[in-house]
Amino acid sequence: MDFTELEKGQAWLGIAMEGANDGFWGLDIPQNRIYYSGSFREYFDGDKSTMYIPFEFLKELVHPLDFGYFKDSVERYLKKEIPVFKVECRILAYSGSYEWVLVQGKGIWNENNEPLYLAGSYTLLKDFKNAANYHYDTEKRLKETSALLNTIFDSIPDPIYIKDTEDRIIKCNAAALSLWGFASEDIIGKRCTDIKMCHKPCRESITKKACQSKEITRVQKYIKQSEKWVDIMAYPVLDKDTNEVRLLIEHVKDITDLKKAEMILQENIKCQEKLLQEAERTNKIKTEYFANVSHELKTPLNIILSTLQLLEAFYLPSQKTSKYTNIMKQNCYRLLRLLNNIIDMTKIESGFFKLHLENADIVNVVKQITLSVEQYIKNKSINLIFESKIDQQIMAFDAEKIERIMLNLLSNSAKFTPPGGDIKVGIEGKAESILISVKDTGVGIPPKKQSLIFQRFGQVDSNATRQHEGSGIGLSLVKSLVEMHNGIIRFHSEEQKGTEFIIELPIKTVQKETKKTINNENNSYKKVEILNIELSDIYE
Repeated sequence: MDFTELEKGQAWLGIAMEGANDGFWGLDIPQNRIYYSGSFREYFDGDKSTMYIPFEFLKELVHPLDFGYFKDSVERYLKKEIPVFKVECRILAYSGSYEWVLVQGKGIWNENNEPLYLAGSYTLLKDFKNAANYHYDTEKRLKETSALLNTIFDSIPDPIYIKDTEDRIIKCNAAALSLWGFASEDIIGKRCTDIKMCHKPCRESITKKACQSKEITRVQKYIKQSEKWVDIMAYPVLDKDTNEVRLLIEHVKDITDLKKAEMILQENIKCQEKLLQEAERTNKIKTEYFANVSHELKTPLNIILSTLQLLEAFYLPSQKTSKYTNIMKQNCYRLLRLLNNIIDMTKIESGFFKLHLENADIVNVVKQITLSVEQYIKNKSINLIFESKIDQQIMAFDAEKIERIMLNLLSNSAKFTPPGGDIKVGIEGKAESILISVKDTGVGIPPKKQSLIFQRFGQVDSNATRQHEGSGIGLSLVKSLVEMHNGIIRFHSEEQKGTEFIIELPIKTVQKETKKTINNENNSYKKVEILNIELSDIYE
């Protein structure tokens, strides 16, 4: 075909295209441009002349939700993956609305099987009268469905918008417009960076992240215009054939109140940590102060006690003066007991108080401790009873600490048991532990005060017991010493009926050899001076 014949053929084709009811289009693949003409074009842009546009410009004409499918169909046909190119899609009309059209065509390939041209027609589906009624009904149903979906879409209280893979906003609901503070025409077709929604530009948008990962992506952002924090979830919609991202649905949740509460909480945590550090520092200073004062006070008390002992030994005070020296000695013992307890509690808190565990007969040790205080208890006209359901139990314990525990409990019972009452020390064996109990028939502990007795400086503050009040540190020390043996201590008490303390210690042994004999007469629980100190509250 020569050039003249080619021009003649193009002229005839132009006349046919202008006179046809359908619109005609052609894709010049090497030039990457599209032409379309005919009376049909007038319906869409008000002009009947032939128009040439770049292929990319189709994005402005084809509905965003249909463009991916349209483009994919063109590419698959040119690769000869599908035999026919025929697509129904929505195209932007001159009126500003989208109309459903049927686009179809055929292609031309060169001798190397490379595509050169793709041309065909596009037909407005709603103009079909008979055979096309199905398409018209389909369009009607689609419009009704679309209207329903739009109503639902706008009724969702959380902001939702749809984006293409280039991060352009295709559609958004009323809640999103309210959140961003823009009108629909201000953001449709634009990127987030174009309208500067966020306080700080994203290094990598959530849309790009979701497109790359093809997975649900989440990010929290601060919106400058509305001064709100939002949680954004991006859901990529994948093509079922190519598995490529076609568009993204992004859901926005206002978390401003939650974020404010979180920031307030973080600030409170920082304040609490600061207060805790300050409290720890203050407590450390107080502990060191008590320890230093306790050590300083022990020196003059020891001097006073030594002097009193010298007076009794060499100056043979009269009966009248001995009364006062005894009172002085008793109060010195009380002070020494308090100071010893404070020092021991300080050591326990600091981690310097260690147990010296040795294998011995716990039954015999508790019995000896009980017998050592028998005379002190009888002097107060109180009956002391020792009763054990087992004869012997070898186990690991610190004899000196057990002595401190028992003397504290016995002293406590004697203080609050009136003359004529009873104090019973009992021992009972279990499968893996041993129970030691100290039960009295004293005034008991009021229910409201029972939660305080193991607290340091906790006291049973009542008229019935005020005359016997101590520092309130003894039972706290007892609890700490029991727990150092991996044991537990509990009690039962009723007012005017008495109190029972129960210690449960695990039965275990240690491998090292015993360095001293528990029955040696020089042991601490037989030393009169120690008894005078530990029983100073009932010593007379």
